[in-house]
Amino acid sequence: MSGIMLNWDDSAFFYYIHKGYGKDVKDKQDALACSKAVIDQYEGSGVTDFLMCVNARLASFPSITMENYGDSYNRKIQNNEKVDFSDTWASSFNKVFNEWGIDYFQIWSDRLKELGIKPWISIRMNDAHDTLADTTFLAPDFYYKNPQYRRITHHKTQKYFDGLFDYGEEEIRKRFLGFINETLTRYDVFGIELDWMREAFCFKIGMELKGIEILTSFMQDVKNIVKSHEERKGHDISIAVRVPSRVETCLYLGFDVARWAEYGLVDNVIISPRWSTTDTDMPVEVWKRLLQPYKVSLSAGIEVLIRQNRQADYTYNCMETVYANAVSYFSAGIDKLYLFNFMTMPELFGADRENKALYTLYKNMFDILKGCKDIKSLLTKDRRHFVTFNDLTAPWEKSLYYVPATCNPSKSEPEIFRIRTGRVSINLHAYIQFGIDSKENNICDEDIFIYLNSKRINGLSKIDEPDYYIKSDRFICKIPDIGILNDINIIEAWSLTKEFTITHIEILICNKRKGWCK
Repeated sequence: MSGIMLNWDDSAFFYYIHKGYGKDVKDKQDALACSKAVIDQYEGSGVTDFLMCVNARLASFPSITMENYGDSYNRKIQNNEKVDFSDTWASSFNKVFNEWGIDYFQIWSDRLKELGIKPWISIRMNDAHDTLADTTFLAPDFYYKNPQYRRITHHKTQKYFDGLFDYGEEEIRKRFLGFINETLTRYDVFGIELDWMREAFCFKIGMELKGIEILTSFMQDVKNIVKSHEERKGHDISIAVRVPSRVETCLYLGFDVARWAEYGLVDNVIISPRWSTTDTDMPVEVWKRLLQPYKVSLSAGIEVLIRQNRQADYTYNCMETVYANAVSYFSAGIDKLYLFNFMTMPELFGADRENKALYTLYKNMFDILKGCKDIKSLLTKDRRHFVTFNDLTAPWEKSLYYVPATCNPSKSEPEIFRIRTGRVSINLHAYIQFGIDSKENNICDEDIFIYLNSKRINGLSKIDEPDYYIKSDRFICKIPDIGILNDINIIEAWSLTKEFTITHIEILICNKRKGWCK
């Protein structure tokens, strides 16, 4: 299969209208035109499934089962304090829904069907935005009035995820089942995504294993709700779950995805990072084997951010890194590519031109979406395959980083890096690119052994051109025969003469030979 699942978050539409950067949605006609134009920008792209996120901690439509942003706009007291949220982007919600009577989700759904793109609902199952704030326009009063439903009650709530709801509480499960039913009653869509990555910590510390049965029962309740709407509307409604990328992390947090698949409770599994980076090495092959006995498709999600460890600066994906991840994961066997936080308004309305990397990504978005629609379209594209990391682990797990990696001649073993590239065309050129810190500011073949898939690679050269992603000195060497590359590659780096630190490593694949190398 092929195609792109694109998630639009719950607040981007209101945020962009509120921010504006000199543009303005002045009246109802402007808002209607803007709503339609959001979807029109995906006509002819590779987007096959469009996921409309309808909530975070509040609903993004005038819900009767969950407080919404209109309630926040009108709120005067919260958590026993006086508040005024009328100057936040909740004011845009109030204009669009309450003053002008526009349901832009309905407009989107109707237009998507006209374009042959499947509309989905996406529901965040346990959002955490501003959980530590004493007051915030992002939170419902329900949260402040019911601290007993939080996952951390045995000590002071002090970490970002401490204030999440505890799905061990029946009241919380009923709350979200009611919201799911209300949303499917309101909107006629072809799929519903349960986004467990917002957030994946759904039980009290130490109660995660007991949560397995609780969430499996919850998923059965969701399936029953969906079946009732399928019968009423006369068509299938797919159920997707977005979950952590590692199978064991899923299970030990309470998400028994294999059983959900076995019981027919899910149609699509989306593995993805949480937020702080794109994970370039998710175990797609493991998931494919796990789901193989069942009629369940697999999607791989990428984030708008990409970086190599938690200490690195936040940097945004570019066209070449998105293409790289798409090739890697389609080659590994995914059915669809899933994009999170890749929302753009028509004509870049509301985009910040000062943020050059993000603005450039947005400007190239249509070409990216068209280029990522299938593996055939991707094989001719320039790509940058980074080493990154898994940014979502259970509380008792630790994130492991490939870089920074310090090499010195006293070490008896090389530093080892694993990089997915997926399929490559023999007509392209390939390089290994490094960021390296060293006291001498120079590294050459006499200082380092580099092996790619057990083949020695020579010709390391320093490049003086700056690079957005590489903060250290930049070095590159050509891979003499692109046929050396496998779908998954192992690079070994071994110091011969001096100590140095590898801060960045990637495999670069491009159409034209670069003039940097020896």
